[in-house]
Amino acid sequence: MRLHSNRFLLNASWLIKLRWVSVVGQLLTVAVASLLFEIDLPVITAIGVVLALTALSNLFLRHWFGRWQLIADQEQLPWDLVLGLVLVMDMLSLTTLLFATGGPNNPFSLFFFVNVSLCALILNRNWAWAINGLTLCCFTGLLYEHLSLEPLDFGLSTIRERGGFSVQHLGLLIAFATCSSVIVYFMTRLTDELREQQLRVRRAQTQQARAEKLEALGTLAAGTAHELATPLSTIAIVARDVEQAFEEHPLDFPGAADVIEDVRLIRSQLERCRKIIDRMASHAGETIGESIEAVSVEKLTNASLEGLMGRGRVQLNLPTNASSATIRVPLDGLSQALRGLVQNALDADDSDRPVNITLDQQENFWRWRIQDRGPGMTETQMNRVSEPFFTTKPPGKGMGLGVFLAQNVVNRLGGSIQFESKLGQGTCVTVKLPS
Repeated sequence: MRLHSNRFLLNASWLIKLRWVSVVGQLLTVAVASLLFEIDLPVITAIGVVLALTALSNLFLRHWFGRWQLIADQEQLPWDLVLGLVLVMDMLSLTTLLFATGGPNNPFSLFFFVNVSLCALILNRNWAWAINGLTLCCFTGLLYEHLSLEPLDFGLSTIRERGGFSVQHLGLLIAFATCSSVIVYFMTRLTDELREQQLRVRRAQTQQARAEKLEALGTLAAGTAHELATPLSTIAIVARDVEQAFEEHPLDFPGAADVIEDVRLIRSQLERCRKIIDRMASHAGETIGESIEAVSVEKLTNASLEGLMGRGRVQLNLPTNASSATIRVPLDGLSQALRGLVQNALDADDSDRPVNITLDQQENFWRWRIQDRGPGMTETQMNRVSEPFFTTKPPGKGMGLGVFLAQNVVNRLGGSIQFESKLGQGTCVTVKLPS
């Protein structure tokens, strides 16, 4: 999801800033300890190397971040791996600094908890617990051996010097492990809940946006239906009068039979327009006043194929119980939704190759698979296929509303629509509805 990559972009940005603060703070600490308190740091060169490596790695991270921030498909970037390795390096750097400056006797050993908190906040649960385990190993290593500094000697000798664990070592290790584990547990739980809440908010915003679009479409459809109803009725009346005139006086008009046939075709198309207008008076495909009724799966499927252009190319595969099995749906609204998906499949392929519709029952839902042999869709088109007014058809061939409205109808009934497509091999639309 886009939210996923945005979170990592923000985390990476803040991590870079915090690491610069860390480098500056460590330099100031070393300077104050050496100059103000006159503490002799015997391995000042090693400390300088560690700080230099931290600064160089941060420059590299900043470069990587700035370069890959512009990539469109940021979901494919190894965010967890990169940030996890950076935080592992910071943990090892802190351990090295503490090893050279008194180990657990150094008050700055509490910064282990800061690093653990950052890991739990930035990384996923697995990485956080893995780095927590690394932190416990590092702290145990410092208890076993470190370089002592006289000004920071609190009387805690190393395990090696004492020849084994003492009660003091064991108590300190248990307390450290408990604190770090509690931090990781609650931080990861809190961040997971926050991310889940963000996803819920995002889904709610998406649903609200879809509802607003549907409301606008409903208003447009109602207005269009109202405006077209009168002229179409007039045309139907005139066509009927013309047909009657030719039927009553066939001898006065040469070729009257052909004209009558043409007029009847006009009237049939007008009747089709009237039905379309009736459906346009629906809100997201669910006809106003249409109730949910139990219909056979076969009846629903056949209704969805009525009026299709290219109906002869459709190959329908129904299970043996399709005529007896029932499903509770709004017949007109759902059949219109399925009809739009089948029509898209027919329009996708200009050849005479068939469109296969396979219907089967799986567990507690019915599944329609609509397979065409068209050119397929790119990943970008797949991501936008359910957007209103987006279409892959040539200009003038479609408005891009069929999939949008069909998905809304199916979702309202507790079902789902999935698309699978490969360039040059066609597209498969899978519609699932509760049985």
